[in-house]
Amino acid sequence: MATDLRTTNEEFSMTRFWAGLEQKVQVTQPRKNTNLGKVGVEDQFFTSLQLTRDEARELALDLFKFAEGQEQEAV
Repeated sequence: MATDLRTTNEEFSMTRFWAGLEQKVQVTQPRKNTNLGKVGVEDQFFTSLQLTRDEARELALDLFKFAEGQEQEAV
């Protein structure tokens, strides 16, 4: 069973679900219209990311560093 989670941003949604023996979160965002006003078939799809709790924690830390201007470039 999946559960929708509250977010602070209307640009994406989050859903918690069970994947085998662990819980995951799916972050979903509608694809942006890149056809300069024309609605194409590709605009009916979504972009999503599925993460375990550990993966979500690691990504959150990396995103926080980016938000604070403390990101490091990969060489």
